[in-house]
Amino acid sequence: MLKELMKLWKDGSIMADVLRRLGEMVVDAGYVYTHAWDVCCGRAVHSAIEDRIRRHDKEVNRGERQVRRMLVEHLSMNPGQDASGCLAVMIMAKDIERIGDHARNVYGIGKRLREPITGYRLFDKLDAVQQATTPQFGMLQNAIVQSDEAVAHEVLRAYQDIKRKAKGLQDALFALEAPPLETVNTTLLTRFFMRANAHIGNAASGVIFPLDNIDFVSRGLRKEQESA
Repeated sequence: MLKELMKLWKDGSIMADVLRRLGEMVVDAGYVYTHAWDVCCGRAVHSAIEDRIRRHDKEVNRGERQVRRMLVEHLSMNPGQDASGCLAVMIMAKDIERIGDHARNVYGIGKRLREPITGYRLFDKLDAVQQATTPQFGMLQNAIVQSDEAVAHEVLRAYQDIKRKAKGLQDALFALEAPPLETVNTTLLTRFFMRANAHIGNAASGVIFPLDNIDFVSRGLRKEQESA
């Protein structure tokens, strides 16, 4: 989709600025996601990094507003250009903003912990999902900024694997016998990880699909399964 927009828009520099800003949003969301987990695991003290977490989180939100403003301004100056493409890019920006929201939620749990979650009964499964997701941020940034469909397909394939891991974690929750607080925190973290993964998949699918045929993750998964 992004390559099509570059061809359609007369002023390619505006599109390049939009993609650059989307890439920066991904980097900022990835920072929060990674360091939030460090706090949960006791590898970082929240009071020492809270200002940086907030700064990166605010940059994600600010980036989403900037992208929307750039696209609206572009359409106002070029009313004949494709509005559906602009809407699709806005949806991508919203997906990235939501990734940042879920990363911030993980940080919120870390702040409230009295002990690191490394002692939780399902920690290994939680950590496996988190560790598998972390490289997705760098790949997603490259896919967006470079309009690289091959990398976007890699992100979608990883999305499927992470989804399977998260489903295994979700199934394990039903058999979990643990104190209430541990159960609640494990359940919330599982949900935040699953939602972040879904939005990463959505954003990657926006790189791939043509403007007239966008169905985001569900279509992306079908396409990946057909090519497997």
